[in-house]
Amino acid sequence: MEQKKFIPALRFKWLTPLYDFLISITMPEKKIKRALIKAANVSAKGKILDFGCGTGTLTIMIKELHPEANVAGIDVDAEILNKAIQKSEKKGLDIFLVDYDGTQLPFEDKGFDKILSCLVFHHLETDTKRTVLTELFRVIDKNGQLYIADFGRSESMIQRALFNTIRALDGFKSTDVNARGLLPEMILDAGFENVVIKNRFKTMFGEVQIISAQKI
Repeated sequence: MEQKKFIPALRFKWLTPLYDFLISITMPEKKIKRALIKAANVSAKGKILDFGCGTGTLTIMIKELHPEANVAGIDVDAEILNKAIQKSEKKGLDIFLVDYDGTQLPFEDKGFDKILSCLVFHHLETDTKRTVLTELFRVIDKNGQLYIADFGRSESMIQRALFNTIRALDGFKSTDVNARGLLPEMILDAGFENVVIKNRFKTMFGEVQIISAQKI
């Protein structure tokens, strides 16, 4: 079987066990994820997908805030997904968590009302970004909404300079679209409409933006 190619959450596999701790002390993670959930305006019985769920922090936050919602999380990294499974089981939450091959999402067409993703897209090569957005468009229902929180081009030169730290870690090629502020345009190209940058957060690694879009 061909080995899946992806950049681990903190670039190196040996850092995976430290992911939650390192993110919590270096990024306003909970603040960004709370804003992402608020922007998404999740309904009580909605069908929600957390794309690139990692250790499941966002997925669990959604389920805890909306217990009746049908919440799923997916990630290409089986090792980090195991941490999400352990965390959700410890809390006794009914969340569907699954890994995949990094190409086609294992979901039916129009299966979700809303899709959320946090700090995932800057890890993806440009072609992979396009593939993922095409797949997200496929699995989201008509009038469904996409919400992505990720690094984008800031008007602040300081924030743009800080983002170079992430670019050096995750690769200048995979982060090029983010650095040039082209992610909203790429979302439009995938078929989504009403693409808007709703929030901006200045962090020690650059500006994180919350982008919303809709499938008409």
